[in-house]
Amino acid sequence: MKKILLLCLILNVFLSELSQAAPAYAFRVKFKDKNGTLTFADSLQFLSQKALTRRSNQGIMLDSTDLPLVQAYIDTVMTTAAAVKLHNKSKWFNQIVVITFDSNKVTDIAALPMVESVKLVARYPTGNFKTETSSKKFPVVEPITDKKTRGTAAHYGVAFQQIDLMQGDYLHDMGFKGENMDIAVIDVNFRYANTCAVYDSINLQNRFKDYHNFVKDTPWVFSTSINNDHGMNVMGCMGANMPGTYVGTAPNANFFLYITEDIGSEQPIEEDNWISAAERADSIGVYLINSSLGYNIFDAPHSASSYTYNDMDGKTALITQGGSMAVAKGILVVCAQGNEGASAWHYMLAPADGDSVYSVGSVDGSGAWGNSGYGPNFLGVVKPDGMAMGKGSVLIGGSCNPGVSNGSSFASPMMCGSIACLWQSAPTLTNWEIRQIVRMSSDRYNNPNNTHGYGIPNFQQAHQIILGTDDVQQLDYRFSVYPNPSSGELYIRSFDASLQNFSYAVYDLQGHLITRSEKVVQGSVHAQAFSALASGTYVVVIAAGGKVWSTKVVKR
Repeated sequence: MKKILLLCLILNVFLSELSQAAPAYAFRVKFKDKNGTLTFADSLQFLSQKALTRRSNQGIMLDSTDLPLVQAYIDTVMTTAAAVKLHNKSKWFNQIVVITFDSNKVTDIAALPMVESVKLVARYPTGNFKTETSSKKFPVVEPITDKKTRGTAAHYGVAFQQIDLMQGDYLHDMGFKGENMDIAVIDVNFRYANTCAVYDSINLQNRFKDYHNFVKDTPWVFSTSINNDHGMNVMGCMGANMPGTYVGTAPNANFFLYITEDIGSEQPIEEDNWISAAERADSIGVYLINSSLGYNIFDAPHSASSYTYNDMDGKTALITQGGSMAVAKGILVVCAQGNEGASAWHYMLAPADGDSVYSVGSVDGSGAWGNSGYGPNFLGVVKPDGMAMGKGSVLIGGSCNPGVSNGSSFASPMMCGSIACLWQSAPTLTNWEIRQIVRMSSDRYNNPNNTHGYGIPNFQQAHQIILGTDDVQQLDYRFSVYPNPSSGELYIRSFDASLQNFSYAVYDLQGHLITRSEKVVQGSVHAQAFSALASGTYVVVIAAGGKVWSTKVVKR
């Protein structure tokens, strides 16, 4: 009897190893509808009260993308696919990712009446879809050899220059250090973030509010077996807090840590992972997302799914669509522009091409460009949205000590943390309004280019815009009039969803009407009559929603 049991045990182990040696396949299955799902009356079953409040505060209504998927559809696909795992699901895009060892099932899945499309998004040759072996290159953190910083660094230590470059320390001086601001960090691994002394205040105050590994489908994100600290490096740019040594840009914020990047390969499934993380952040009620990840080229057999510059149009890449959807839900998405400026592919990476996400490029401590990806996006939208110190960045390395590295990966969280502090100072503003204020405070706002975009923000000025004590107070942050000064071209754009319909007029300084719009315009307009005007200073008056805004514009 014992021999029989032993033989059965050996056979089961052998069959298990044999099945695991077979390739595994991940398929993205998109459904046609949500017939049979919950209703908006059940909203607290799929969105927290905090998420609903965030929407309410910003005038955002629930829609079909908020409703859960139909469970019966999921069950049918799982059975048809002989799936070994439901990897993730997206209510925003009404789709799931299932993993199976039988790739021939794709035909059966596609034939299901509720299925719109099926796409292979990952292949794991050995059947191991939880690999921890890294095949990707990430910035190397070097020890600091020169610890000098400019100005007074008594509190911020070696992190002073990078926060002072944006005047983010001004917000801290005003009492805004990120308290009660929720930031989701979508990245790689957060090794040592739960043990480094520089994160003691976060751990002691339980400000790691949520974490999940969407690559391996586990809740643990602090793995010491993964030789990668990128997520921890990124998070530390915001949350590290050891006065006199290193203080981040939002040291008192709450953090939500999500792993979506598979360091063993580059496959489209990582976009699905990212969207799952963003949806989780949304449902919890998070206000900001920092993403220091970017995509354009995928490994075989997904080469055909790689993106070209033509696809960097703000709407083609799935991850960019996910970023835009998060913004539509009231989240401010801050992402790295990418570091491809000096390579053959020298553009931004998705999702930085999204016109509603705030993308961040790299400069050094003097404001010189740091080789981040070029803008604009393919449709001409200015990119990056802003710049922060990504060349010679000081961050917390795997030794738990400050080190130096390069990349927009680190510029992005520096920016995100400062934006969180700004939003803390004016919590009634929408994500669109905060983004526009940050843009308007940037040093190239009136003359953006393809390397710096709108430039380096000045968060002291941004706060003064909110308070109404800055020179641009007449314009308000709901409209943008650019470029200013102008050589003839003049554009007017609304950044407030409730003020998309507006009219405008141009006056000289004596109050004489020069020109006015013939009809109410929607969203944005090219004021062509301005090109015919003589050089001088004019007043542009914008009327919308029963209110009037005005600003001076110089015609060269």
